[in-house]
Amino acid sequence: MKVIVIGAGIAGLTAALALVKKGIDVTVVEQAQQFREIGAGIQIGANGTLVMRELGLEDKLLAVGVIPQAWDTNDFETGRMLFATPLGEEAALRYGAPLYNLYRADLIDLLAKGLPDGVLRFGARCEELGQTADLAWVKLVTGEVLEADAVVGADGIHSMVRERLWGHKPAQAANILMWRALIPGERLSFVDLPERGHNWTGPGRTIVSYWVRPQKLYSVLASVPDTEVQRESWEEGGNIEEFRRSFSAAEPRLKQLLDQIDTAFITGMYYRDPIEEWTSGRITLLGDAAHPMVPFLAQGACQGMEDAWTIATVLSRSNDVPKALREYETRRRPRTTRVQSGARAMVKLVHESDHERIRMRNGRWKGMSRIDPLAETSWGLGWKYDVLKAVDQPVGEVFGLSAVQEGFRLSRPESCQAYDLWKNALTPEDAAQGYDGLRRAYERFLLTNFPPNSDIETAERELNGVRTIRINSSRSKSGPVVLHFHGGGYVVGSADSSQNYAARLAQAVEGECFTVDYRLAPENPYPAALDDAVDAYRGLLREGITPERIILSGESSGGGLAIALVMALRSAGDSLPAGILAVCPFADMTLSGESLRLAEGKDPAANRDSLTFLAASYFQGHEPRDPLVSPLFGDFSSLPPLFLTAATNEALFDDTSRILLRAQAQSVDVTVELVDDSVHIYPLFPFLPETKRFVLALNGWSRRILQQDVKNFGPPEHRIAAHS
Repeated sequence: MKVIVIGAGIAGLTAALALVKKGIDVTVVEQAQQFREIGAGIQIGANGTLVMRELGLEDKLLAVGVIPQAWDTNDFETGRMLFATPLGEEAALRYGAPLYNLYRADLIDLLAKGLPDGVLRFGARCEELGQTADLAWVKLVTGEVLEADAVVGADGIHSMVRERLWGHKPAQAANILMWRALIPGERLSFVDLPERGHNWTGPGRTIVSYWVRPQKLYSVLASVPDTEVQRESWEEGGNIEEFRRSFSAAEPRLKQLLDQIDTAFITGMYYRDPIEEWTSGRITLLGDAAHPMVPFLAQGACQGMEDAWTIATVLSRSNDVPKALREYETRRRPRTTRVQSGARAMVKLVHESDHERIRMRNGRWKGMSRIDPLAETSWGLGWKYDVLKAVDQPVGEVFGLSAVQEGFRLSRPESCQAYDLWKNALTPEDAAQGYDGLRRAYERFLLTNFPPNSDIETAERELNGVRTIRINSSRSKSGPVVLHFHGGGYVVGSADSSQNYAARLAQAVEGECFTVDYRLAPENPYPAALDDAVDAYRGLLREGITPERIILSGESSGGGLAIALVMALRSAGDSLPAGILAVCPFADMTLSGESLRLAEGKDPAANRDSLTFLAASYFQGHEPRDPLVSPLFGDFSSLPPLFLTAATNEALFDDTSRILLRAQAQSVDVTVELVDDSVHIYPLFPFLPETKRFVLALNGWSRRILQQDVKNFGPPEHRIAAHS
């Protein structure tokens, strides 16, 4: 087999090395006459190191690069530590390999020197390419035609191969300019810069800096809004005075560092949206040609390395080249789409310019450090992936944008329908926009699939200063009243988008429902949601609605909030409601449930990374084990009757099962409906058979508890119905 690789960047050279290792004849054509020392530092995460190790090049990485012991993120103006990521040996043990920092030119050099003579051709600019049923070809500007079994376009963000296959589309600007500089080590002897990543973030700007040769060469990557200067080329020297003006407010240590920069290059930051195809017959794309991404997950090079190992492996296993290239794309495109979106989300996060949003972000980082001290939520997306193992697993096990295995399916047609709705709720653009995008996606998901029922009477009502929407399904003035708290991890969701479900709750209990628009994090961290819940409940009492008529309801985080509300009311000496309905409750902000691990890759609505982001946004600087934050850890004694329901296969199932055990141990009247082969918050989906059973069970439960004396619940009744 013969393969032509177009482009001798990191991805192209790594692909050539991998192809050679797999016994495939390869030619790399590069339009430049020689390699030049341009660029600055580059980071190779554990996932890239694994590939380099397999190619026999890790010793060379160690010889020229640096293994940082941590990454520190500091405040640009004060120098205060905001977030630290342990690296070094600790990360190597967790991810299977260390992270390396090195000079980009050194990495290119060691990759190129690893190739056999004759593989790499400089000064070979491609003018055209094409294919027949039996071969692919490229035509050089000299008129020479090269033929092979496959052509791989590794020619970067402005790929000629991509343009020939799919047409011209301009790259998109991220509205950020990047300054790159290198500082000789002897100039930094008086600056406190141990071998760690030293990062600073301030309004609209960041500094990412680290040693790329041990104590000999230091790399600085500095970003500013594109309105401050106008440059577009790597090779255009920036005016150093412009650079210094952009960072004039830097804290003392950072200013010491930046003062040692004499020259810097500046370029715009560009990216492309994920595309639906990389491959046409015997021609495919690789690295930045396929999935150019912004650099703020430090994954551009590593994703190219993963591509390289994957394409070499699948080609070595098959004589059907088009089929093998399709397998390569199927294995890689879902993952790189997820990483592309994650990198853009990180850009948005670290370049916040509004001081209130900066406060919220820093609070979230503080919360994440409590429940994710190794920063896996931020960096594990890249580092914990082992392409050497992944390429030998079934194709469908690759994780896509929703962090689930692309080939995973539930057993029943109805549950598959609900699963797919959850899975497709988020677009790459939503993911790239951080919590703003999550909110947009969640509202669209609910309002598109479960719009408000125009036949049911609704009205906005303010309960003790808290906005709610009242939904009435009964003309009775003395019937049941549900006070409902929507889900969304305390960060997304609204009373407006929960109207469909709230109306069905009202119908199920033959009464009315008030769905609460409590304040959301990260703008309003704990205890804002709980305070609003308390106010809304007391507002019902002021409306003349007696506690004996009230059922508190919540799904997901709303279920946890409903339980926390009763614990808060009990502590305050308030009269308690008649009962609590908690649907698939999210009640453990420490994320200690084993079901999170067991359901990894199989729950499109919830996973450890997304739940960490949501939970930390909510409790921020508060203790996550506080029972009013995580009611799982609270005192359940003397709570009113509790109705729990969840799917046994969902990521948050253990929150339900552990609440059940704690409530039973403290003699709470508990009714439980467990369902198999279903989805998170399954009652949202009216077409599911288990939802119809849930409605009947809820009706019976509400009739029973509303006939009891709220102050004397009597002996507990435990009913567990597991539905297959």
